[in-house]
Amino acid sequence: MTDSAAVDADTSRPAPTHATREWLGMSVVGAGSVIVDFGVFNLLLAVGSTPAVANLAALAIATFVAYLANLRWTFSHREITNRSRALILFFVVNIASAAAVQVAVMAAAAISLDVAWLNGVKFAMTVVATIVRFVLYRTWVYQSDNPEMAGAPRESA
Repeated sequence: MTDSAAVDADTSRPAPTHATREWLGMSVVGAGSVIVDFGVFNLLLAVGSTPAVANLAALAIATFVAYLANLRWTFSHREITNRSRALILFFVVNIASAAAVQVAVMAAAAISLDVAWLNGVKFAMTVVATIVRFVLYRTWVYQSDNPEMAGAPRESA
């Protein structure tokens, strides 16, 4: 029986797929990373850091925390032995997605400086970037070293 066809015996509902569990895990990790980002940013501002340095440091720390949390929790069922590769790819994907959102907001600003318009564009691009990041995390960043195990849980010992 495949994971997507499995049924939860207690509720007679289909069990969530690996993709659903990974999406939920990534969402929780993302929310936690936003908290880390804002916490570090405000802490560094409080101790006299410039906004640019505080923002860059907070983003780097939050991104590294997200990488570790996704590796150890969201995608822990995958056999990933080359963690350096995964870390580099994680940063590449996140930098590219942040740049795409930035470019979209700057392009939108060339059309109008209306705050509602800019927030709408930023929100829409963030949603698109999140979906793209999820797909890239699953297929490229946290790719299992064992192709047969990609997306499948590890066997319990």
